[in-house]
Amino acid sequence: MTVSLDDPELLHSIPLFKSLSDDDLLDIINSPENGIEDYGQREIIVREAEVGDCMYIILDGFVEVIIRSGSSDREVGIATLRPGDFFGEQSLLPCGSGRRNASVRALHGAKVFRIDKKYVLLSIKRDDEDIDDSDSEDTTVINAKFEPDEVRDLIMDMRLFKHLNNQELATIRDWTEVVSFGPGDFVVKKFQKGEHLFVILDGTVEVFTLDDDGEVIVLAELGAGEFFGEQALMPDNKGKRNAFVRANHKTRMIKIPKEYFRLILSRDKEIEAQLMALHDSR
Repeated sequence: MTVSLDDPELLHSIPLFKSLSDDDLLDIINSPENGIEDYGQREIIVREAEVGDCMYIILDGFVEVIIRSGSSDREVGIATLRPGDFFGEQSLLPCGSGRRNASVRALHGAKVFRIDKKYVLLSIKRDDEDIDDSDSEDTTVINAKFEPDEVRDLIMDMRLFKHLNNQELATIRDWTEVVSFGPGDFVVKKFQKGEHLFVILDGTVEVFTLDDDGEVIVLAELGAGEFFGEQALMPDNKGKRNAFVRANHKTRMIKIPKEYFRLILSRDKEIEAQLMALHDSR
């Protein structure tokens, strides 16, 4: 499988660039600072802990994401990415550490499109300007721009998502997914790698852990309008779930990609500080 940069649609599929116009995306594609790079078999594209200065979109081939594990410094593969996937953006976000949190290498050779850091920051700035333009609007006026939608309506009522712009709200069904669970179904398990935030649409879930004897310790019960899974997505976190979550009844949830959650944190320092404080207390 190979993907092409012949039109801006590929960049539109990436959350960071979703609100940019076709002309903006063509500027990114045609800029001399950006370009296509080829990597040979097992060649390193980015290295863990180095300072990030760009992100990449895979056009052809496959790449492996690897981290160093513990004191043994053993390499552990945590993901395989394919054409259309992207990587390297986390170290470029204002809320990040600025350093790569994993290494990435080509498996059998790969072709990637390199995007300079300044274009990532410009896209974030553009989103922030859109937010500033809409801050003066009354919530009723903003709501009137959209047809009723249970996902959008719930998200717009939550403090966490206050800084989503109108373009992101208009396309909310493109970057979220509604998932259903039956009574007793696990939503997440402790130590799993976290890739999504969950917002409860209806129903309830139980958050729990196990003591040394295997006995259940209930930490919380959450209902409609509440969210969970954010701790594994926080910057500088190892990315592992710290508890089990299972549905008490038939429950529907909104599943939100990590990239959008991180983008929200980059725009809202107050909510980032609150969530970081909660994370540090655990």
